Amino acid sequence: MNKVSSAHVLAAHHGRRKSPQYGGGPAGTLRAYQAFHPNAAIYTVTYRGRTVWMTSRQRAIWSEVQHYWRRGRRDTLGRIAKVVGCHRTTVLRFLRRLDLWRFIDLATLPGLGGGTYIFTRIDPYNEKPQKWTSSKRQRIRDAIGRQIRKQRAIELEPLLSRFRRKGPLPAVPPWWTMAIQTEADLTGSTGATFRQPK
Repeated sequence: MNKVSSAHVLAAHHGRRKSPQYGGGPAGTLRAYQAFHPNAAIYTVTYRGRTVWMTSRQRAIWSEVQHYWRRGRRDTLGRIAKVVGCHRTTVLRFLRRLDLWRFIDLATLPGLGGGTYIFTRIDPYNEKPQKWTSSKRQRIRDAIGRQIRKQRAIELEPLLSRFRRKGPLPAVPPWWTMAIQTEADLTGSTGATFRQPK
């Protein structure tokens, strides 16, 4: 399957066709998407002065993300995917796009005990305008993830200190010196395959 980098649009003017026009950016990707998905519902979403287009599934993810009572708390991609009705990879891909659009701040912690953290942007109206790239946003997401792990370690420290042993561990003799041999161990198995003579 060929990757569509720009949309080839044939504009009809007064009943005649002109030469193909090439367009990039959001309008070009929308035309390319509609060319391959003619019956798809497209929604325009305006958030903090920026207008983007979303498919119905992406709009459902955005609607789930807007639940502010879950902001800043641990969430999972599986829960969002179950509510929306799609795969976790689709959710993660679109959350990263929302982060690149600067709609949200995203941090994902992999591994056991990890999760997805979605934050509201702090003072978005006074942010310095700059060009965001995927790699730059990835570095910022990793920094937010390290900060979350550090904060969780600080919160767990009082609980861990209660169970932490103070001082050196007591000396325990090696396990092979504590083994006790019985007569049955010396004579071998006494199961059904072998009967010990009297």
